[in-house]
Amino acid sequence: MTSLNFQTRILRRKTTPEEYRVYRAGLEWDLTDPIVIEKPEDIKSESRWRDRVEPYNHQVTNLITFCRRLPVTLLADDVGLGKTISAGLIISELISRSRLSKILVVCPKLLGPQWREELLTKFNIPSKIAIGKDLIEADLEENGAIITTYNSARLHLDSIPQDRFQMLVLDEAHKLRNLYGVENPPQVATRFRKALAERRFRFVLMLTATPIQNRLWDLYSLVDLLTVARGHQNPFGSEGMFARKFIADNREQARQLKAEARDEFRSIVYGYMSRVRRGDAKLSFPDRLVQMHKVDPTAAELQLISAIAKPIQLLNRLAQISILQALTSSPDALMAQLNNMARKGTVPQELAATVRAIVTVMPTSAKLQGLGGLIDQLKGENPQRWRLVVFTGRLETQTTIQAFLEQHGLKVGIINGSSGARNQDTIARFRKNPPDCHVIVSTEAGSEGINLQVANMLVNYDLPWNPMIVEQRIGRVQRLASEHASVGIFNIMLRGTFEEYIVGRLMEKLQMASHAIGDIEALLEASGISGEDENGETGFDEKIRQLVIAALAGMDMEAATRKAIESIDKAKRIMELEEENINAMLGGMEGAGFVGPRAPTLPGVVRSMKPRDFTLAAFKSLGVRVTPQPHDLYLAEENGGREHIRFEESAGAGTRSTLYAPGTAGFLRLVGRVIATGVHEVQDLDQDPAKESEELARRWVLTFGGMPKEVEVEVVRRCFEGTALVRVRATVAHDSYERLVEVSCSPTEHHAQTDRSGLGPLPPTIENPITFGLNIESLADAAKLDAAISEFSRFYLERRTQEMQAAGGDERKKKKLEDEFTPRLEMTLVALEGSLHRQLKVQVQYRFDTDFKYSSTLTTIPHTGELGDAPELGLCAQSGKTVPETCLNQCQITGEKVLQHLLIRSEISSRLALPEHTVLCSLSGKHVLKDEAELSAVSGCLVASSLLKTSALSGKRAEAGHFDVCEFTKAEALNTELAMSEVSEKRYRVDEQMRSAVSGKTGHKSEFLICHETRQPLLVSEAEQCEVSSHYVKPGILEECAITKKRVLPLELERCAATGKRALKRIFVTSSLSEARILEDVAVRSTAGKFCAPIEAKLCLWSGRKCHPDDLRVCWLTDLPIHFEFATAGRFPRLEPLVDLLNGTKRTANESQLWEVIATKVSVVMGKGRCRVVAAILSPDRLHLAICAEVRTLLGFRVRHAGMVYSINDHSIIGRAAQGERTLAGWAELK
Repeated sequence: MTSLNFQTRILRRKTTPEEYRVYRAGLEWDLTDPIVIEKPEDIKSESRWRDRVEPYNHQVTNLITFCRRLPVTLLADDVGLGKTISAGLIISELISRSRLSKILVVCPKLLGPQWREELLTKFNIPSKIAIGKDLIEADLEENGAIITTYNSARLHLDSIPQDRFQMLVLDEAHKLRNLYGVENPPQVATRFRKALAERRFRFVLMLTATPIQNRLWDLYSLVDLLTVARGHQNPFGSEGMFARKFIADNREQARQLKAEARDEFRSIVYGYMSRVRRGDAKLSFPDRLVQMHKVDPTAAELQLISAIAKPIQLLNRLAQISILQALTSSPDALMAQLNNMARKGTVPQELAATVRAIVTVMPTSAKLQGLGGLIDQLKGENPQRWRLVVFTGRLETQTTIQAFLEQHGLKVGIINGSSGARNQDTIARFRKNPPDCHVIVSTEAGSEGINLQVANMLVNYDLPWNPMIVEQRIGRVQRLASEHASVGIFNIMLRGTFEEYIVGRLMEKLQMASHAIGDIEALLEASGISGEDENGETGFDEKIRQLVIAALAGMDMEAATRKAIESIDKAKRIMELEEENINAMLGGMEGAGFVGPRAPTLPGVVRSMKPRDFTLAAFKSLGVRVTPQPHDLYLAEENGGREHIRFEESAGAGTRSTLYAPGTAGFLRLVGRVIATGVHEVQDLDQDPAKESEELARRWVLTFGGMPKEVEVEVVRRCFEGTALVRVRATVAHDSYERLVEVSCSPTEHHAQTDRSGLGPLPPTIENPITFGLNIESLADAAKLDAAISEFSRFYLERRTQEMQAAGGDERKKKKLEDEFTPRLEMTLVALEGSLHRQLKVQVQYRFDTDFKYSSTLTTIPHTGELGDAPELGLCAQSGKTVPETCLNQCQITGEKVLQHLLIRSEISSRLALPEHTVLCSLSGKHVLKDEAELSAVSGCLVASSLLKTSALSGKRAEAGHFDVCEFTKAEALNTELAMSEVSEKRYRVDEQMRSAVSGKTGHKSEFLICHETRQPLLVSEAEQCEVSSHYVKPGILEECAITKKRVLPLELERCAATGKRALKRIFVTSSLSEARILEDVAVRSTAGKFCAPIEAKLCLWSGRKCHPDDLRVCWLTDLPIHFEFATAGRFPRLEPLVDLLNGTKRTANESQLWEVIATKVSVVMGKGRCRVVAAILSPDRLHLAICAEVRTLLGFRVRHAGMVYSINDHSIIGRAAQGERTLAGWAELK
């Protein structure tokens, strides 16, 4: 269900014929488009990058995918497919649709400059690189990106205001892969998971070419990050569930996916990730041929190396790098570098002087000669169309190369930081066939965004030690969809120097490996010779510096260099295996892509004015003077200010001007000015509505012969007819859609009722449209039914269902997702076009031929001169006149309709009737209608019916003076129908009289009780009450309970079968043996809650207690009856104390003074053998002994133990004696 908010703008009347049309067009240009892109034609940001980049199909598809999956997506395209371009397209599109202005890009430090260049040169998006604490304060005035590193973000993300960035881009997102499956997840991964779970960013884009590098836990971690960013539960489940379901090998290695789980695995991954493989993109990528072009150094060049070898050892790291890179660039660059450093005191003056002395007299350098040789070779192979791009990092070297080549008759194009205005001309000459200039010499500072792929030969005259800069150089000529099958890369090196055997070899190896792998940052990381360090001290350039400085110190660095080369080779092989593993595990997206609701089908925006027409008309409407100028420019002048404007990007080259095109700042400002105040085009059709209505009313009275007296306006209804323009905005957390909806308004629905103030003319400014007739509720109902708004809402309501399901059982996440994906409608009335008229309700007073005043209410429509509503005419049955129905009334007796003044009104009911049908009430003296009077049953007089009372007993009607009230029922009755109570002396109605059966007194029935036994009336004071049932009875009926002494009804008592006493039934129980009823306090109760009479109870021989027979058991040893509490459990109960003695577990010696006598008795019972008592236990009633006797036979060699019960009073053994032997399992009876 969508929520609704409706507002109205203040609308002023248009001042010029064109103003309303311009205002309407401004509203159209101000509408917010939804982020719904199904095809390239839907892209809105194309004007921002059309002349800068031509995206490939898969990059546009990535943009569409992101928009379908808002607000979180992972792009995992293969390396080399331009994920940065895809990201730029997404960012540019969101900016164009006013969804974001600030972006935080997190990437490895090495990639920061590339991101800055790509965003600026290809998408005109400014950016800053902010490392370390600089990130906290880093911000941009308008749209743009802050680029930082993972480590900086980890340290300082919490210190950044939560609302600074609307979008987070995580490049090389695999750096967060170790979130799970490891003992200690890296802090950077846990910190970003926390930030994503907090939903700090409205949009999140993650990029990686290697979503899985080593283990399945990599993808589990990335999917987890994506799900928390979207508020979902991880679809893989817990770590344990993931391991059991998907990992084929052990949990720690996690390199193999279970074959049977592959389809489900791909379905989950591709539900959050989009991936394009190189083969799927169907784009050619030229091969890279890298070669060191070795030249023999001149003596002077060797002398320069020797001159700096020792002094450089004493300098700091940055000074060393600056000098060494200048040395490998050119002698002129080295001399300029040292001169500058000497001026600042960074190096000794002597060193600068030494180098200066060598450079000023040295011949042409070996590198220049080598470059000349390469050019000669190219000219020989393709004399007319050869092209060459030469890169150097130093302006001094660029100047040296330019001079050398021009001395040899070559036209040279120069690109550097100060050549921006000439760059396009230089490139145009370079691209001609045949080219006007065959060679371009460029520095890094001037080549950003430059496309030189028309050439397929590149010379690195010097090599930067930052491999990413080298890759950017190569990227100027080696591009996707190039017309060349391969590009040649020549690195000019001085043979036999550190430049060849350290810098050259490492760079050559890295350039070839990077071409194969495509991800140089990952390659360096895998090789172990690069890392993420905020101070830049552990990267590849630092490795080269260490090797070169050591070599200049005279050390043999061959082994170290070879080791670095081997690590690059090894990293290359590992990454190739990883790529194979990814392809084997994930494959392509066929059949496993994102499944979601059908994208909304929305109509295109139809704008009534084109951008140029709108701009010119808007300026005119605002009073700005606009005059055409040469070169497609216009001059806008306002309040003394002047501005040149243009409508095409390329117009007015060389003249400072402002571009007015959709999406540009100037155009948006102009739109804002035009729509700042609402405009209406509403015409007021009424001139003097009060006067016109009065004339209409008078003419109406004259039509039926009346004499008009007064006309008064009672109600004014303002009615609007025309079109209301409603701006409807449907919004979810990350998307919105606006429409201008035209609602047709008819007076029957759009009107407002006011007092006489509504007679005034329509004011120039409408503050509250409701007051002149607009029905806001009706407008809202009509506007929200707009098909496009409904379709947009349908899409996000279906997305809401899908997203909430993905949240699992987490109710908090579900609620947040419900809020984020529930469309909210905002409506604003922004314009009105039509007319306003009034309908007046007036009261007109008039007379006929009497002084009686009649009045009628009429509805007038002044601007048409019509009556909207007037009373019907009818015939008076008495006078025969035809008059308004409102002047007639009906005689309530005859039913005839007559003029009101001919009727008499009842003074009691206000009913009307002709005089002959009225009478005078004898009681009140008032006139009433005949049917409103009747005769009194007591006085016989004619009285108004409403003044008579009715007896509750007889129904007779009479005057109120003949009535009194029953003091018991409050019923009114005639005095003759009431009597006096002999009990309370109160008056009561005689039809409810009772008489006491004891005393004979009479009174009202409510003063009496009914005997429960005889059913006779009794007074309360005469009755006795049963103490059990509380019933009342006549004296002499109750009996006394023998136990409780309570007096009760006889039926409450019962006689005890044991004692013969009569007592309350509730204290009796029933014998479970005989069904006899006995008092509970004399009954014998069993453990199970059953009862028996004392005479039915049995004696427990061991305890001496009388027991319920159900509780007795027969001892299997003695055949004596015993209570079950003294018996062993099981099928064969035995006297437990006796069993303990026979088993030997107890050796009690009770009554030992009797043992000799008892032994004699036992010997008699046993018949043979010597007997002696060894243990005895006294019974609870102290009347019996459980005896264990030792019986020896066969000369004492056979020992047995006998058990029995001895009666102390009778001096005899009772019951059976049992004889047996003791075993390991206990005593066992002999059969």
